[in-house]
Amino acid sequence: MQLDAVEVLFLHYADGKTKEEALQHDFWLTEYNRKPAELLASLLNSGAIDQSQDLSVTLTKFTVPIIKDLLKKSGIKVSGNKNDLIERVKQHQEFIDLTGLKLTPVYIVHKSFETFLHNTAFINYISLHGPVTIDEAYSYYLNHPDMTPSEIIIALHEEKIAENLSKPNKYEAVKCHHLLSDYYSSELNDLEKSLDHLNQFTMLIVLQSIQRYLQLEHDQQRNSFFNIDNYTIEKYRNMLLMKQFTINELYDKLMEHAAVLPYSDNHIRLAAQFIIRYIIGSAQAEIKLTEGLEETQNKE
Repeated sequence: MQLDAVEVLFLHYADGKTKEEALQHDFWLTEYNRKPAELLASLLNSGAIDQSQDLSVTLTKFTVPIIKDLLKKSGIKVSGNKNDLIERVKQHQEFIDLTGLKLTPVYIVHKSFETFLHNTAFINYISLHGPVTIDEAYSYYLNHPDMTPSEIIIALHEEKIAENLSKPNKYEAVKCHHLLSDYYSSELNDLEKSLDHLNQFTMLIVLQSIQRYLQLEHDQQRNSFFNIDNYTIEKYRNMLLMKQFTINELYDKLMEHAAVLPYSDNHIRLAAQFIIRYIIGSAQAEIKLTEGLEETQNKE
């Protein structure tokens, strides 16, 4: 029996949870129009999950002080982390009084599905971010079963970028670049790739603003039309402080990374100059940009 995308996501969610925990949220009904009880039943019927009463999983529901108290009352040492303590309880359970604990069975993924669980780890990331859907992601996985979760996440977002760059509204491309920049940095520690996507994200923001600005009548054009969010600006400033590149090198990288974007060379140059001025806090950033745009319009 092949699981569908929502069932795969629920498999990741239910792993390590009690029945009460697995069924407590109505998120599944509101987000996916699926009842959690039915999803749970489907996973049980398919053999994807089992209920376990093994102490190694049931004791995870208790705090470290409670587990230590069990050991202490039986004269057993209480050093180590939570996993160490649980293992010690298992080793000495015949000497430990567990009657005071309400040990509840916990759902765990069946051994035959453990590799599948690992290979579909991408679905958690996809469910928490956009604009790729879990159905798109799972379908892609089924067609590319040899790809790692990271490779799938990257490929899906790169495809979404390519699809949306030719559209007037490039919001999804902008969002995908932002997500990939964070993903390369936080998950893969690839700072060069992270910067590539950060630059394309920031350039798209400014270039799209330029497009909207030029569509306005002259008397509608105003100051404070162009801006970049503080989070992005601080990322650039921190990288400069860490001497990952100089301000001149950043300008060159902005120009290089934006070369694939569907805008004129002049607008790309003006956008890159605006970003550099904005990062260094120049009060002239927007003035210089609008002057450059007016100069271009006059020449045309």
